Amino acid sequence: MNNSRLYGKKITFNGDSICSGAAFAGGYGRIIAERNNMQYQNVAIGGGTVAAETYYDDGRPRHWICRTIDKMDADADFAIIEGGVNDASLFGGGGNPALGTISKGYGAELDDTTFAGAFESMLKQLLIRFHGKKMGYIAVHKMTRHFSSEYKGEDNFYLTAKLCCEKWGVPFLDLNITVPPFAYFTPEGDPELYAVRQAYTNNGDGWHPNEAGYRKYYCDKIEAWLKTL
Repeated sequence: MNNSRLYGKKITFNGDSICSGAAFAGGYGRIIAERNNMQYQNVAIGGGTVAAETYYDDGRPRHWICRTIDKMDADADFAIIEGGVNDASLFGGGGNPALGTISKGYGAELDDTTFAGAFESMLKQLLIRFHGKKMGYIAVHKMTRHFSSEYKGEDNFYLTAKLCCEKWGVPFLDLNITVPPFAYFTPEGDPELYAVRQAYTNNGDGWHPNEAGYRKYYCDKIEAWLKTL
Protein backbone atom coordinates (compact mmCIF):
# COMPACT_ATOMS: atom_id res chain seq x y z
CA MET A 1 0.00 0.00 0.00
CA ASN A 2 1.27 3.47 -0.90
CA ASN A 3 1.65 5.64 2.22
CA SER A 4 1.94 8.97 0.39
CA ARG A 5 -0.36 11.66 1.79
CA LEU A 6 -1.42 12.28 -1.81
CA TYR A 7 -2.12 8.72 -2.90
CA GLY A 8 -5.67 8.18 -4.13
CA LYS A 9 -6.80 11.71 -3.21
CA LYS A 10 -8.60 14.15 -5.51
CA ILE A 11 -6.91 17.36 -6.64
CA THR A 12 -8.26 20.32 -8.61
CA PHE A 13 -6.29 23.13 -10.29
CA ASN A 14 -7.14 26.53 -11.73
CA GLY A 15 -4.80 28.96 -13.45
CA ASP A 16 -3.20 29.96 -16.74
CA SER A 17 -1.16 28.26 -19.47
CA ILE A 18 1.60 27.09 -17.13
CA CYS A 19 -1.03 25.34 -15.04
CA SER A 20 -2.98 23.99 -18.03
CA GLY A 21 0.17 22.87 -19.81
CA ALA A 22 0.73 24.85 -23.00
CA ALA A 23 3.59 22.57 -24.07
CA PHE A 24 2.49 19.43 -22.22
CA ALA A 25 -1.25 19.02 -21.76
CA GLY A 26 -2.21 18.93 -18.10
CA GLY A 27 1.11 20.39 -16.99
CA TYR A 28 2.62 19.69 -13.61
CA GLY A 29 -0.76 18.73 -12.16
CA ARG A 30 -1.19 15.84 -14.54
CA ILE A 31 2.30 14.49 -13.79
CA ILE A 32 1.81 14.71 -10.01
CA ALA A 33 -1.64 13.14 -10.20
CA GLU A 34 -0.36 10.23 -12.29
CA ARG A 35 2.54 9.66 -9.91
CA ASN A 36 0.19 9.41 -6.94
CA ASN A 37 -2.87 7.72 -8.46
CA MET A 38 -4.91 10.86 -7.78
CA GLN A 39 -8.23 11.87 -9.26
CA TYR A 40 -7.44 14.99 -11.24
CA GLN A 41 -9.32 18.05 -12.46
CA ASN A 42 -7.77 21.06 -14.18
CA VAL A 43 -9.93 24.03 -15.21
CA ALA A 44 -6.95 26.26 -16.06
CA ILE A 45 -6.92 27.91 -19.50
CA GLY A 46 -4.01 29.50 -21.32
CA GLY A 47 -4.00 33.29 -21.19
CA GLY A 48 -5.93 33.31 -17.93
CA THR A 49 -5.72 36.21 -15.52
CA VAL A 50 -6.48 36.40 -11.83
CA ALA A 51 -8.46 39.59 -12.43
CA ALA A 52 -11.78 39.73 -14.27
CA GLU A 53 -12.75 41.85 -17.26
CA THR A 54 -9.48 41.33 -19.14
CA TYR A 55 -9.66 40.72 -22.87
CA TYR A 56 -7.56 39.73 -25.85
CA ASP A 57 -6.84 42.32 -28.52
CA ASP A 58 -9.69 40.97 -30.64
CA GLY A 59 -12.19 41.49 -27.80
CA ARG A 60 -12.46 37.90 -26.62
CA PRO A 61 -12.62 37.51 -22.83
CA ARG A 62 -9.75 35.77 -21.11
CA HIS A 63 -10.16 33.03 -18.52
CA TRP A 64 -10.86 34.91 -15.28
CA ILE A 65 -9.54 32.76 -12.45
CA CYS A 66 -11.26 34.75 -9.71
CA ARG A 67 -14.66 34.08 -11.30
CA THR A 68 -14.16 30.38 -11.99
CA ILE A 69 -13.43 29.04 -8.51
CA ASP A 70 -16.94 27.58 -8.58
CA LYS A 71 -15.90 25.37 -11.52
CA MET A 72 -13.39 23.58 -9.28
CA ASP A 73 -14.88 20.37 -7.87
CA ALA A 74 -15.93 21.08 -4.28
CA ASP A 75 -15.29 17.49 -3.21
CA ALA A 76 -11.57 17.71 -4.01
CA ASP A 77 -9.10 17.03 -1.21
CA PHE A 78 -6.64 19.58 -2.63
CA ALA A 79 -7.46 22.88 -4.37
CA ILE A 80 -4.52 24.64 -6.01
CA ILE A 81 -4.50 27.96 -7.84
CA GLU A 82 -1.82 29.62 -9.93
CA GLY A 83 -1.80 32.82 -11.94
CA GLY A 84 -0.74 36.44 -12.03
CA VAL A 85 2.01 36.56 -14.61
CA ASN A 86 -0.47 37.43 -17.37
CA ASP A 87 -1.97 40.18 -15.22
CA ALA A 88 1.54 41.55 -14.65
CA SER A 89 2.42 41.27 -18.33
CA LEU A 90 -0.70 43.16 -19.40
CA PHE A 91 0.01 45.86 -16.82
CA GLY A 92 3.63 46.13 -17.94
CA GLY A 93 2.40 46.67 -21.48
CA GLY A 94 0.18 49.54 -20.44
CA GLY A 95 -3.06 47.57 -20.35
CA ASN A 96 -5.46 46.33 -17.70
CA PRO A 97 -5.79 45.21 -14.97
CA ALA A 98 -4.71 47.83 -12.47
CA LEU A 99 -2.80 46.50 -9.49
CA GLY A 100 -5.26 47.88 -6.93
CA THR A 101 -4.73 47.76 -3.19
CA ILE A 102 -5.12 45.08 -0.55
CA SER A 103 -8.23 45.74 1.53
CA LYS A 104 -8.37 46.39 5.24
CA GLY A 105 -9.99 43.69 7.30
CA TYR A 106 -11.99 40.78 5.88
CA GLY A 107 -15.42 42.22 5.16
CA ALA A 108 -14.64 44.85 2.55
CA GLU A 109 -16.26 44.82 -0.87
CA LEU A 110 -13.63 43.53 -3.29
CA ASP A 111 -13.15 44.89 -6.79
CA ASP A 112 -12.22 41.81 -8.81
CA THR A 113 -11.29 43.88 -11.87
CA THR A 114 -8.10 44.89 -10.05
CA PHE A 115 -5.40 42.34 -9.34
CA ALA A 116 -5.37 42.83 -5.58
CA GLY A 117 -9.16 42.74 -5.29
CA ALA A 118 -9.41 39.70 -7.53
CA PHE A 119 -6.67 37.88 -5.65
CA GLU A 120 -8.38 38.48 -2.32
CA SER A 121 -11.72 37.42 -3.80
CA MET A 122 -10.12 34.26 -5.15
CA LEU A 123 -8.63 33.35 -1.77
CA LYS A 124 -11.85 34.13 0.07
CA GLN A 125 -13.78 31.85 -2.28
CA LEU A 126 -11.22 29.10 -1.83
CA LEU A 127 -11.48 29.30 1.96
CA ILE A 128 -15.27 29.05 1.80
CA ARG A 129 -15.58 26.41 -0.93
CA PHE A 130 -12.77 24.20 0.35
CA HIS A 131 -12.93 24.74 4.10
CA GLY A 132 -11.42 21.79 5.88
CA LYS A 133 -9.51 20.81 2.72
CA LYS A 134 -5.93 21.43 1.57
CA MET A 135 -5.37 24.51 -0.55
CA GLY A 136 -2.60 26.78 -1.78
CA TYR A 137 -1.23 29.17 -4.39
CA ILE A 138 1.78 28.66 -6.67
CA ALA A 139 3.92 31.62 -7.81
CA VAL A 140 5.65 30.71 -11.08
CA HIS A 141 9.20 31.46 -12.26
CA LYS A 142 10.28 34.95 -13.34
CA MET A 143 9.08 35.98 -16.79
CA THR A 144 8.25 39.66 -16.55
CA ARG A 145 9.48 42.52 -14.38
CA HIS A 146 6.20 43.09 -12.56
CA PHE A 147 6.00 39.47 -11.42
CA SER A 148 9.44 39.07 -9.91
CA SER A 149 10.93 38.73 -6.44
CA GLU A 150 13.77 40.99 -7.60
CA TYR A 151 11.63 43.95 -8.63
CA LYS A 152 11.49 46.62 -5.94
CA GLY A 153 8.76 48.83 -7.39
CA GLU A 154 5.43 49.32 -5.65
CA ASP A 155 3.63 47.93 -8.72
CA ASN A 156 4.83 44.38 -8.04
CA PHE A 157 2.14 41.77 -8.72
CA TYR A 158 4.26 38.96 -7.26
CA LEU A 159 4.63 40.78 -3.94
CA THR A 160 0.92 41.63 -3.87
CA ALA A 161 0.09 37.94 -4.38
CA LYS A 162 2.42 36.98 -1.54
CA LEU A 163 0.97 39.58 0.83
CA CYS A 164 -2.59 38.50 -0.01
CA CYS A 165 -1.73 34.90 0.82
CA GLU A 166 -0.15 36.00 4.09
CA LYS A 167 -3.24 38.06 4.96
CA TRP A 168 -5.69 35.23 4.26
CA GLY A 169 -3.54 32.40 5.59
CA VAL A 170 -3.33 30.51 2.30
CA PRO A 171 -0.04 28.63 1.71
CA PHE A 172 2.25 30.19 -0.90
CA LEU A 173 4.72 28.10 -2.92
CA ASP A 174 7.45 30.39 -4.22
CA LEU A 175 8.83 28.98 -7.47
CA ASN A 176 9.75 32.56 -8.42
CA ILE A 177 12.89 32.16 -6.32
CA THR A 178 13.54 28.42 -6.72
CA VAL A 179 13.17 27.90 -10.49
CA PRO A 180 15.58 29.49 -13.00
CA PRO A 181 14.37 32.68 -14.74
CA PHE A 182 14.42 31.08 -18.19
CA ALA A 183 12.99 34.11 -20.00
CA TYR A 184 16.04 36.15 -19.06
CA PHE A 185 18.53 33.67 -20.54
CA THR A 186 19.39 35.10 -23.96
CA PRO A 187 21.90 34.09 -26.62
CA GLU A 188 23.42 37.55 -26.40
CA GLY A 189 23.82 37.30 -22.64
CA ASP A 190 25.17 33.77 -22.26
CA PRO A 191 24.79 31.07 -24.93
CA GLU A 192 25.19 28.28 -22.37
CA LEU A 193 22.35 29.61 -20.22
CA TYR A 194 20.30 30.07 -23.35
CA ALA A 195 20.76 26.37 -24.04
CA VAL A 196 19.09 25.69 -20.67
CA ARG A 197 16.14 27.82 -21.73
CA GLN A 198 15.94 25.93 -25.03
CA ALA A 199 16.03 22.56 -23.29
CA TYR A 200 13.32 23.17 -20.69
CA THR A 201 10.76 25.57 -22.18
CA ASN A 202 8.40 25.31 -25.14
CA ASN A 203 10.40 26.09 -28.29
CA GLY A 204 12.72 28.05 -26.02
CA ASP A 205 10.10 30.72 -25.24
CA GLY A 206 11.31 31.07 -21.65
CA TRP A 207 7.72 31.12 -20.37
CA HIS A 208 6.15 27.70 -20.75
CA PRO A 209 7.92 24.64 -19.35
CA ASN A 210 7.94 21.63 -21.64
CA GLU A 211 7.57 18.15 -20.17
CA ALA A 212 11.25 18.02 -19.25
CA GLY A 213 10.98 21.45 -17.62
CA TYR A 214 7.98 20.43 -15.54
CA ARG A 215 9.66 17.25 -14.39
CA LYS A 216 13.02 18.82 -13.56
CA TYR A 217 12.02 22.16 -12.07
CA TYR A 218 8.32 22.10 -11.10
CA CYS A 219 6.90 18.72 -10.15
CA ASP A 220 9.18 17.60 -7.32
CA LYS A 221 8.92 20.99 -5.60
CA ILE A 222 5.13 21.13 -5.92
CA GLU A 223 4.65 17.53 -4.85
CA ALA A 224 6.80 17.98 -1.75
CA TRP A 225 4.87 21.14 -0.87
CA LEU A 226 1.49 19.45 -1.32
CA LYS A 227 2.51 16.87 1.25
CA THR A 228 3.00 19.63 3.83
CA LEU A 229 -0.46 21.18 3.44
